[in-house]
Amino acid sequence: MRDRIFFPLAGLLVILMVFLGLQPGIGQLPTGAVAGDGVSYDRIVIEGAYLNKVIAGGEARTRLQRLPDKRYVLQIDAEADALADAPELGPHFRLAPDIEQQFSSRKLRVTVRARPAENQGAMEMKVNYSTGRAGESGWHTFALQPDFADFSFEYDVPAVVGDQGVDYIAVRPVVPNKRRGILVERIILERLP
Repeated sequence: MRDRIFFPLAGLLVILMVFLGLQPGIGQLPTGAVAGDGVSYDRIVIEGAYLNKVIAGGEARTRLQRLPDKRYVLQIDAEADALADAPELGPHFRLAPDIEQQFSSRKLRVTVRARPAENQGAMEMKVNYSTGRAGESGWHTFALQPDFADFSFEYDVPAVVGDQGVDYIAVRPVVPNKRRGILVERIILERLP
């Protein structure tokens, strides 16, 4: 085969192989632990498609939705008495070890932007920052408003114990009866001076 034919065909074959290798990941939603950007850990924002990183846990149901204005929101639903009090046994976001190291022994503000779900909306939500065996912030309960609003609390994160990333943010609707749900638009983690 002549070089004029061989090299263009070989180049085309390489391009095709690269495309086929990347194709399964195109359009996939992010999963796994929430990681920092490696540059600034003063403000970590979980929003958009990254809300898909929630772990449903327990008997909760979670699903990422796209609103008519193209924003993503995470709907979290649960039945009455379906979630245990332990934060890791319900809907939560795992934080990667890099964030855990950066937040260790620091004061942190957690802000959740949320509102009741359209159908069977909850009137309240609970939020908890847990460091696994080292402690947790405890449940903070917030009365929701009809429109999206920010709800915040501050927590002094204890020192890291070991190397493993076990920090997480638990978010759930308060479900006094039947099934209730909330919509979460964004979660912001801010290191305070």
